[in-house]
Formats: sequence, structure tokens, C-alpha cells
Amino acid sequence: MPLSTWLNAIRPKTLPLALASILLGAGVAAGEGAFDGGVLLLALLTALLLQILSNLANDYGDGVRGTDAEGRAGPARVLASGLATPAQLRSAIRLTAGLAALSGLLLLGRALGADRAAWLGFLLLGALALLAALGYTLGRRPYGYRGLGDLAVFVFFGPVAVLGTSWLMLHQPGAGAGWAALVAGLLSVAVLNINNIRDLESDRRAGKHTLALRLGLARARVYQLLLLATALLAGTQLMAGWGFLALLGLWPLAGATRLVLTEQGPALNRALGLTARGTLIFTGLLALGLAWG
Repeated sequence: MPLSTWLNAIRPKTLPLALASILLGAGVAAGEGAFDGGVLLLALLTALLLQILSNLANDYGDGVRGTDAEGRAGPARVLASGLATPAQLRSAIRLTAGLAALSGLLLLGRALGADRAAWLGFLLLGALALLAALGYTLGRRPYGYRGLGDLAVFVFFGPVAVLGTSWLMLHQPGAGAGWAALVAGLLSVAVLNINNIRDLESDRRAGKHTLALRLGLARARVYQLLLLATALLAGTQLMAGWGFLALLGLWPLAGATRLVLTEQGPALNRALGLTARGTLIFTGLLALGLAWG
């Protein structure tokens, strides 16, 4: 299968979200003098692999259920469009899950040493993260079809990723980690909400009851504003020193919000990319501010 097809399957526009959460957690730890470059690299790799795993699983799960039928507003999915077979996608999912597990074990080995209690806790979190990546659209009762995707994204891109990363470096809760988790979690949910607003009609036809579908278009747009406003307010709690530079991320976020409030369907593909980019800029510069503060 061509490389371009695999790139389409992993949905590169969503990958900045995984980076954003890890960078914020590392920034919290660095602000307290506990930065570890090896932990950062392995945490980034593990988060990226989990995000790719989730995207591959979503492609497969929606594809076999017929959710990605003709007329979908988003980019073409590789299974639904016939660019990959179910067997090829299942193999890619198994490979990515294995790589994510290996990367996660290397991360824990680097960060935790022989701390058995910490190993047990983080192994449990890792297993839950793998199940969450797979369970959004896979299985007999995928939680993404019952409107629980927003909650899962908030938990795993917020508290789990941010607090987990800072703890792996600090071995204790970091100052400001709660605010950082709130920022990363809410901005990640904002990206998911744009995706679900874009796909309202196809999800309705397929019986995929996302939170945006349950809310309806008007309230889903208000929900988007609340997510962004709350994330930005939380971010102001972390803007000591150079952290104010994070406001540069407002430019792409504002452009995306304008599209969400005025457009529907395929036009929101650009809003999704802008929000992911704005999230990475905002959180990355917040992380630098925390580290240098």
C-alpha cells in the first residue's frame, strides 16, 4: 500500500494534540528543575503511537460499520474508500499497538527504575490508554457511538497525559499541573467537537450518537466556545514569565472558531487543522514559559 495511503490513515492533522499534552507535562516538571530529555522523547513517541493507533482503529471501526459512506464531509477514509483492505488495517493496528506498548515500557523503565508501586500504577494507565484508543469505534459497544468520546479525550489528553508526564519526571504532583491538564484536555476536546460538527449528517445516518449530534448544531457551536474560553482562562493561570507568548496561538484558534460558527461540512476540515495547530502553539509556548519561569 502506498505511503500516501498510510499517511491519510494516520490523520496527521490530529497528531499535534498528542505532542501538546506531553510538552505541557514536561514544562511543569522543568519549571521545578526535574526535566529529563529521555523521558520527554519516549513520552512523545508513546503518545504519538497511541494517537496513530486511535486513528487507525477509528478508520477500521467506522469503515466496517458503514459510517464512512459516500458523502462523508471529512477526508476519505482508507477502508471505506477501498484504499486498504480490512486485513491490512487490522495488521497495522496490531503493529502500532505493539510499538506503543514497547515504547511505553521503555518510558517506564527510564523513569521509574525499580519502583514497583509506580510501575503497577502506570501499567494500569497504559492498559487503559490502549483500550481507549481502540474502543472509540471498535467492539460491540464502542463508546464513541454513545457520546462518550469527549469525556475520554479530556481524560487521556488532559490529566493522564499531562499529570502522567510531569509525575514521571518529578515523582510527585507538579505546581500548575492541574491547570495544564485542563488546558490540554479542553483544547483536545475542541478538536474532536469540530470533527463531530463536520460529520453531523453522516453520523446521524449511521447512528453514531456523538455529543455534538445530541446537542444539535447551535448548541454544539456554543459548546465549542465554552471549551475554548475555559481552556484560555485556565491557560492564563500558567502565563508567568515568557508564558504570555502562548497568546500567539490565539490567531489560528480564532480563525478556526470563525469557521465553526459560520460553516458546515467540508469547510470545517480547515478549522480542525487550525485548532490542532493553535493548540500546539499555545501549549508549547506555555510549556516554555513554565520551564523558563
